[in-house]
Amino acid sequence: GMSPQSPQAAWTARRFFDLLSTLGSLRVISVCGPSVFEAICDFDGYDVRGGMINAITDAYHWHFQIARLGHLHSHDTIHKRSGRRVLFFELREDEDSDPFLRIYLYRPAQSDFAAESESHFAVAHAELGDGAIVEKESPE
Repeated sequence: GMSPQSPQAAWTARRFFDLLSTLGSLRVISVCGPSVFEAICDFDGYDVRGGMINAITDAYHWHFQIARLGHLHSHDTIHKRSGRRVLFFELREDEDSDPFLRIYLYRPAQSDFAAESESHFAVAHAELGDGAIVEKESPE
């Protein structure tokens, strides 16, 4: 495999959004002060303009300021209340901030994760399970 110092191995906003498009339906949970917004969407690509990632999903238009994504952390855990396995990412502006976004692999009740989505998640989780700093990249 690639050594962690290898530039291709760095996590960037683009690499993360490329990963999202391989994960099938997503449950995106956004926290803004007292408000929590949750949507299930299919994410299939984006463009980059003016330092923003722009993604039009079936649920909403998503505009994401690349420079402010500073830290990624993946989780493979059991949800206490439901006892269901959950796979998700937390996005932070920096390591010490509260997450501003949680992105879950979505699966309907009584079903398993899609095998392909689960394996893409597992590869990323091997690198993001302890948290990782996101490398800054050129805005365009």
